[in-house]
Amino acid sequence: MEAHIVVGALRSAGIAAEVFDGNFGTIEAPVIEGLGGYRVMAPEDEVAEARATLKALRATPGLSTGEDESPWGSPAATSSRVRSKGMRLVAALLLSAPFVVWLILNLLR
Repeated sequence: MEAHIVVGALRSAGIAAEVFDGNFGTIEAPVIEGLGGYRVMAPEDEVAEARATLKALRATPGLSTGEDESPWGSPAATSSRVRSKGMRLVAALLLSAPFVVWLILNLLR
């Protein structure tokens, strides 16, 4: 949701921004979360202006995240990384389950 809001704000400022993999993410949201979230894309010659626009928006009351944070970053990015690690663990467990079953059956013979 935040990526679409950011793109809307950038488009309002006259920047031709897009949400990268937006359609894929609506179908495979857990995969997008595991990859770190959506990416906001802007033309190369408008990136500096886009960053300045987002920094100005974050500086408005109620949206401030601090000076040291990138205007592209968000607190959700950290929690997304944590979820990504958990998802990798779950995937490893699920993918290794057939091997574990095979191993147990062979040990019981």
